[in-house]
Amino acid sequence: MPRKAFVADVQAAEEKHIPGISSVARGPDDDVIVMFVPAFGSPFEINFMAQPDVASYPSESMFMAYTNTEGVPAAAAAALEEIPNWSFGMRLPELITTVSQKLQRVFTKGSREDPVDLGDDEDTEMADVEGDEQEDDEDDEDDEDDEDDDDEDEEDYYPDEDDGFGLSNVRLGSSHGNAVRQLDPASAAKLNSRIRHDLKSAKLAGFSIGVLNGMKAESENSILSLSIRVAKLGLSEEAVQAWDLEPQLYFVLLIRYSSGYKCFEDIINEPAKSHDVAFRVGVSSRYKCTLLEALAAFRETTTKDTNKQKTDDDDEVVPEKTTAGFSNIFISSSLNDFINGQFISLLKIRNSVALGWDGAKRYFNDKQGRLDVQTAELASQYLEGSDAQKDSILPDAIAADHLTDHQVKVISFPFIAAQFALRYLTRCTEFCLVCHDKIEEDFEALKPYVCSKPLCLYQYMSLGFGPSVEHEILTQPYVVDLLVSFCYSSAYARRLREYPTGMSLAVPPVLTSVTASSYAGRMNYQAPGTPVDALPDKKSLQIEVKVDFHRQEITFNAALPSSPVRNGDWVVIAAASRSSPAHFRVDDISYFPLVKLSSTSVNRNGNLTPESTLPAVLATPATTPPPASLIPATLTIYNQNFDEMDDLQKGETIVMLLETLPSIRELRAFLVQQSRESEASLKSWKERVSPAALGMLRWIIASNRSCIVQVDRCPGQSDTELAMSKTRLDQRLSGISETWVQFRFAQGSPDKEQRFLNSLRAQQTNLDAKYPTIFAWHGSALCNWHSIIRSGLDFKETLNGRAYGHGVYHAIDQSTSVGYAQANTVRWHGSELKINSAMSLNEIVNCPTQFTSSTPFLVVQHIDWIQCRYLLVQAQGGSSMLPEPPVRGNSNQVTGDLNSTSEVEQDPKRPAMSTLGKPIGVPRCAASISRAFRVSAVETPAKKKRKNGSGSGSGSSGNITQVVELESEGENISDIDFLFSDDENTSAKGKGKSKEQLVTLNSKKDGKPLTDFVAGSLDQATLPMLQPPLYATSSATKTLSRNLKEVLATQKKTPLHELGWYINPEMISNVYQWIVELHSFDPTLPLAQDMKTAKVTSIVLEIRFGKDYPFSPPFVRVIRPRFLPFQSGGGGHVTAGGAMCMELLTNTGWTSVSTIESVLLQVRVEMMNLDRPARLESKVRGSQRDYGTAEAIDAYERSCKMHGWAIPPGFRDFASPTGELGAGPSGY
Repeated sequence: MPRKAFVADVQAAEEKHIPGISSVARGPDDDVIVMFVPAFGSPFEINFMAQPDVASYPSESMFMAYTNTEGVPAAAAAALEEIPNWSFGMRLPELITTVSQKLQRVFTKGSREDPVDLGDDEDTEMADVEGDEQEDDEDDEDDEDDEDDDDEDEEDYYPDEDDGFGLSNVRLGSSHGNAVRQLDPASAAKLNSRIRHDLKSAKLAGFSIGVLNGMKAESENSILSLSIRVAKLGLSEEAVQAWDLEPQLYFVLLIRYSSGYKCFEDIINEPAKSHDVAFRVGVSSRYKCTLLEALAAFRETTTKDTNKQKTDDDDEVVPEKTTAGFSNIFISSSLNDFINGQFISLLKIRNSVALGWDGAKRYFNDKQGRLDVQTAELASQYLEGSDAQKDSILPDAIAADHLTDHQVKVISFPFIAAQFALRYLTRCTEFCLVCHDKIEEDFEALKPYVCSKPLCLYQYMSLGFGPSVEHEILTQPYVVDLLVSFCYSSAYARRLREYPTGMSLAVPPVLTSVTASSYAGRMNYQAPGTPVDALPDKKSLQIEVKVDFHRQEITFNAALPSSPVRNGDWVVIAAASRSSPAHFRVDDISYFPLVKLSSTSVNRNGNLTPESTLPAVLATPATTPPPASLIPATLTIYNQNFDEMDDLQKGETIVMLLETLPSIRELRAFLVQQSRESEASLKSWKERVSPAALGMLRWIIASNRSCIVQVDRCPGQSDTELAMSKTRLDQRLSGISETWVQFRFAQGSPDKEQRFLNSLRAQQTNLDAKYPTIFAWHGSALCNWHSIIRSGLDFKETLNGRAYGHGVYHAIDQSTSVGYAQANTVRWHGSELKINSAMSLNEIVNCPTQFTSSTPFLVVQHIDWIQCRYLLVQAQGGSSMLPEPPVRGNSNQVTGDLNSTSEVEQDPKRPAMSTLGKPIGVPRCAASISRAFRVSAVETPAKKKRKNGSGSGSGSSGNITQVVELESEGENISDIDFLFSDDENTSAKGKGKSKEQLVTLNSKKDGKPLTDFVAGSLDQATLPMLQPPLYATSSATKTLSRNLKEVLATQKKTPLHELGWYINPEMISNVYQWIVELHSFDPTLPLAQDMKTAKVTSIVLEIRFGKDYPFSPPFVRVIRPRFLPFQSGGGGHVTAGGAMCMELLTNTGWTSVSTIESVLLQVRVEMMNLDRPARLESKVRGSQRDYGTAEAIDAYERSCKMHGWAIPPGFRDFASPTGELGAGPSGY
């Protein structure tokens, strides 16, 4: 337990007798009080506090440290403030020892700005500070070697490969986060210039640069962030949705240097494993994350790497993306593994033998990572370049290869790393997520997967590279239902094209065949060459036992020398008195030959007729055990390797395993209940879900390579569940019978949408300008859809004849496709949907004269002319099973006029018809690509898209004014200033604009104001101003004073319209209460439009701080105007009482390193959230009302209780700190 470990480490630190520490004691508030005794000067007390709390100690916590002792030197106080930057994951004894060493060094040496008076004694001995004098002498000698390097500016900026930038002269100060290297001034200046040059190259190509730590010549440890908005990656809307990304987020590459900054030449000339350079990829709502989040990202993967052997069966539960901060994406694990393990080696190969990335990867595989520079000629397979067509649709930041750009004089290593990461993100479906080789398959996928090597599938599942089963079941249970139902139907009909070979699942032997009976005499779905009776001998695999089903016990033959089963094994028990075998988990074999089984038995759903909908039976033990009742039975063990079975046995096994799974509703209910107490995991449901069944479920979900999103109400789905799932009912087709449940559906590679667009362009002269595309139905038997959603629509197999030629067959009338969809006769028992049949609605290039056939069916032979848009499944029982939708027309009428303005106008010659005999309505969002070709769009030219940079991506001679977009990217001035530091006289050298010019790049030349907000216009008399509270403490007051100074400094140097918030310093008479105005919202937001209508230019916030700040969160509430409550359709995370509903602002989500600037940013982001957009209560000018303090406090507490968040101690102090003055109109 974390608390026990914390208490034990406090005791261990006290008993360790750390030098410089006279006492270690545990404080009253889970803090640690340490008395530090310097070699010179007076002792002082240090308080350490684990953040966010002791419950996260030690693996997920860092420490804050402060002292209340007066007279502590500024250098020592600064050292304490740095502790959060490097203390993540450290245990107390190590932490206190390190702090003692650092403080002793500070008191011995002082600092340049604040030297400490040490007296005359210079013989103090300290750990880790030996050999300074000898190294200083070496520095003096090496200074002479660098004198010639200062003669020319050109060599300053473009150093030779042999120039080590003075790194041979480096003397390390410490091994921790704020360690420094000591370089001579000339070497430091040159290295700083090179760092700035490398970052500018990336900046010029369109990347946002963020310096999180270090990045100076003397910095031993540095963390750099390079990011670009997802919207700029050229991905289709379907790919963004399938990959669980959001266009407004940033794709972020973090680079950590642990032994000083390494330029490209250093990387190339040194062994790949000696660089101490690490990478992490993820997403963030800002262009860079915080230092703590970056440290956690590096710590998380490092911890996972050290425990790989223990987590073979673990799922990687990918953290859910938050509105702020750094979080993993769907391929973070795979890409982190690839870029950290092979990127530098591939870069060295490319640099030496002039290959592309794909050729370098093949060379790396064949040469096992060794670079053979003696090879006279390279084989042709290495020289094959990348797909030019695919590269051409990528943004310049990715497609323009920085390494081979001949205009570049000096190569930027961070820029190449960012290009590499982006290239594999945007083309991830072409590569195996484990071995990272190119997948040589003849089909395309929208989601990445693994190659055909069994080892890759095993590692994909065991190392956590796949999606989280738990996350999928919790967030989109009906999609999981759909996938399992498809797989079950396909396996039962023996129509599977691929199997989960390579996972080494332990399964029971196949003793009977059930998959042939249902289809016997109707369709020949049996795998060719696989006889039905090719089953193993039963007697050799079954063990005779006696079973007591009431006591869940079995008795083996006493003659057996030992138990044939082990604890944790799964077994199948068949008794003549039972209609179907029962599956049990072995609990205890210590009483052998008596063996105890799990309290729950899982029975196969033997009745496979459509009428059978009974879930698996759960046998609950009686409270009073009945008398023993032993009956003869046979037992088989889950001890067969699935990989070694033939295809017939694999199909039978898949059917059996899926029949033992609980229903989707049961699975989700279990996870919901478990998530309230701990991390949700199906592995913990040991007595109900076997490892083999769970592995099969994981494979079904992970191998899905299409994007399927629910847009309709499903059978049995309540209004609450529908609202929580964020189902986009506005994206449904209209005019469809309610017996069909709708899903948005997309498949193919991420660039298939682009190829569809290219097909439209190529046929533009043959298209009807008003109707460039048509919509048509494709029906197929349910057993085919498991393969269709993985390999795409094709015409490799002939199942229904091809009387009208080769191609994908479509029908304009849904009723025609219903016949080809073939009503299902078997279904998975655990399904809520209980699917009868399925079909897709596809968008097709409207050139029927070029189809293989256009009547009576549309037979399209060009796959790139077809884009799947919707997947419809017919649920058993039709509309009688479906709850009445809140917004949906009668089944006998077609929704036409209601949504006509938001629907695509269909070609009247070929309108897609529903089973109701009426044309369907297709939402415009389903035809976003073809919309540009419609005559309505042609008449209104689209705005020209601004390009980032000149397109070369080189960064050596570009115009900085073209790419530095502070307004759109929201970058901090400090990060821009870093590229133009004071020691670089850019104007003198003529190599760029000054930083003052950069700050005003986005100012309009016509002088028109960029915001309607007017600073200082708020009337203070209408605000509830406070006097200093009685609970004020000196530490909180000092921190708040420093924070206020920092925030006002940021405000002073940032244009108002870019900052988005304003604090009037004249209104702050008390640092415990800040009045903040949020303004300059995106004019397209509903909130901004309401504000404009109501003539409101800002949202007025009040921020109150408690006595424990910064260790407890501030209280943030809206004063005015009032927002539309959530129950009435409002949003923006504003409660009915005006308090902000954000986990960040509670003890659960708050960390003491959070800044007020980041809080304001996240509050602003939440108000701009379009999932539930914020709206004003009243849009009438002058009628806006204020929120009261009491209702805000009550609303905050209600929100915390509802979400399970911790309320800060002493929160009620905010109700009346000293008594409120100047109450506004709402009567405070």
